[in-house]
Amino acid sequence: MKHAFLIIAHNEFPVLKVLLSMLDDERNDIYLHIDRQAVELYRQVSELVFKKANFHLIPKPMKVYWGDISQVEVEFLLFETALANGPYVYYHLLSGTDLPIKTQDYIHEFFHHNKGKEFVGFWQDKRHQRDLERKVFRYYLFTKRMKDKGNLPHAIAAFLRNMTLAIQKITHYRREETFEFKKGPNWVSITQQFCEYLIQHKKVILKRMRHTLCPDEIFIQTILWNSPFREYAYSMDTPNTGNMRKIDWERGNPYTWKNEDFDELRHSGELFARKFLSSQTELIDKIQEAYRK
Repeated sequence: MKHAFLIIAHNEFPVLKVLLSMLDDERNDIYLHIDRQAVELYRQVSELVFKKANFHLIPKPMKVYWGDISQVEVEFLLFETALANGPYVYYHLLSGTDLPIKTQDYIHEFFHHNKGKEFVGFWQDKRHQRDLERKVFRYYLFTKRMKDKGNLPHAIAAFLRNMTLAIQKITHYRREETFEFKKGPNWVSITQQFCEYLIQHKKVILKRMRHTLCPDEIFIQTILWNSPFREYAYSMDTPNTGNMRKIDWERGNPYTWKNEDFDELRHSGELFARKFLSSQTELIDKIQEAYRK
């Protein structure tokens, strides 16, 4: 069976184009969602030609907002679209600013050797546990306006949201427990069986995760932790090992890889890395040359 690569993108066409070309392999099917607001990017991608992979560009894209339930909804849209064309050995969720840092032969052999494992990263240190607590046990209103700064609607939404948060804090209000919540990076590689299990819980996830902050970093980890699939988690030691993504949160939010970082990426044990910007042309060219073979 093939692998399904599910990509969420909204900018950086040069990086996205390289990512798609590196995934253009007969063993892969590619599913791409481009934010409805990125009209030009959608046009650019629709003109690309694929030689080996089956390519599916989501025809009715959503508007996706940072920190909002729409990020969960778009992930479900991709999982469900791919499931309808499956089954697949693995479902890999990637950002449009990710790149593989291993060859396709290496990646497919790695997942064959670890077949049945769930590649989901977890943040379990005290700082992230405090962050998780505030995000899931308080109501966050107007999350679509979180990044829409510099205008009157944003200012009004921010004022009302902060007022409701202050009232919840003063009154010690706490939302329903529902699950033992967990948190981690939203970029994952999961099996056919766990993907089906996740879709079965879509209704309860969307109901409970609405009005939380950054639910895309919570819902997959939470469902996996509270399921029989927990014992198949590849690693819970560090998030980068857990999901096999090279992501640096120490030097950035996350750090943007630079031309001088090629050797660090080349010697990494992970399979994919983020994030890349098109301005780092030398680095992107090196990765494309080294790992598309």
